[in-house]
Amino acid sequence: MRRSGRILFPNYILIEIFVRVFLLAVLCAMQFLKPHMHHITEEELHTYYKRPRQESYITPWVTILLIGGLPAMIIFVPLIIMKNYAEAIQAFLAWTLALLINAIITETVKLIVGRPRPDYFYRCYPDGNVKSHCKDVIEGRKSFPSGHSSFSFCSLGFLSMWLCGKLGVFSRSRGQGYRIVTCLVPLVIGGAVAISRWCDNHHHWEDILAGVLLGFALAYFCYRQYYLPLDSNSSGQPYVPETDASDNDAQECCTWYSNNVFRVTVPFCYKSSLN
Repeated sequence: MRRSGRILFPNYILIEIFVRVFLLAVLCAMQFLKPHMHHITEEELHTYYKRPRQESYITPWVTILLIGGLPAMIIFVPLIIMKNYAEAIQAFLAWTLALLINAIITETVKLIVGRPRPDYFYRCYPDGNVKSHCKDVIEGRKSFPSGHSSFSFCSLGFLSMWLCGKLGVFSRSRGQGYRIVTCLVPLVIGGAVAISRWCDNHHHWEDILAGVLLGFALAYFCYRQYYLPLDSNSSGQPYVPETDASDNDAQECCTWYSNNVFRVTVPFCYKSSLN
């Protein structure tokens, strides 16, 4: 006897993968573009863009852990441990779509606006000599909006909404403070990341505010594409992916992996046969 197996992917999953690969390719291509270099008067340079350069209050690695690691640990690890692969995939699709759209919009606005950072003067004249084409100078023209702010509120904002749905903050009985506090923790962390960018002279306050609004709006938009409304009695449950009713394999997948907690359809399954 020989055991053979095959993984079944409905068409919608392949489309979802293609969309994310395409968005990632666009984002990579945008890294080779330079921001708009509009004229800056000497008065503007000395008034708005001459704050001293400082190291980031929150290091890049810590930022990555907070923005990427925290949602992964809270959302995906428990779902995978509980073998709830259906929702794990739905959550991953929503989260990655939000991050990629946020990245492209943020980078596009940065390139079009070309606003100098508060420390732009010392990027151009670090030692008294002008530097006009180095990486620091180019990055110094990408102040608006704040990428750290948009990413932190996109990723951690999504986590906050996911927790709101699971805990039924807007759909169950009121008066249980632990639910509110739990859901606010990711937003507080995101706020700390955003505010730190003003404190270390990397962004103006307008950049941070725009990033916060952009990231949170995209987090909500993408969350609602895959999850039921937060005020629904079934909040926290992902939508059932559409499958072809004539596809017997897809129907078997639905039967094998259905559960009583989340009414969802697993996007793929592994079928084995004995020959």
